[in-house]
Amino acid sequence: MLIKRSSLLLMLSLSLASLAQAQTSDETAVKSLIDRFNAAFNAHDTKAFAATFTQDADFTNWVGQSAHGRAEIESFHLPIFTIVYKNGVQILKATKVRFIRPDVASVDVQTEVTGGKTFDAKEVAVVKFLLNWTATKESDGQWLIKVMHNTRLLDEGIPCL
Repeated sequence: MLIKRSSLLLMLSLSLASLAQAQTSDETAVKSLIDRFNAAFNAHDTKAFAATFTQDADFTNWVGQSAHGRAEIESFHLPIFTIVYKNGVQILKATKVRFIRPDVASVDVQTEVTGGKTFDAKEVAVVKFLLNWTATKESDGQWLIKVMHNTRLLDEGIPCL
């Protein structure tokens, strides 16, 4: 009986260690996804940007416009990267990853974007965003964005209505 309990405890310990190692590996992979997303934004590369999304992803920006699917997300961002943020730089300010299931994560990314212009070429001040994602681990093991909502953050000192 003592040997069986010891074996069971050993198996349980190994299983827990294996789960912790898998979560650490997945957290590293999600953080790599955040880095790839940011690098694509800063390179103004719509194809690399869209590649961080699943084929059937949903994207909604801070004014409520949306795109469905990787191809639509890519074309949606073409004017953003060639006009609005042609010279823009996105700086990651904070990230938070919470695993909902082993293959689903809620991701919050706070950014500041500089170098923007309006469509009529007026300078845009620094814009702060909260990017909220649902990221999924795909069948090939790669983590990608399944759903993204982009929220503009208020500047400090501006009252919330």
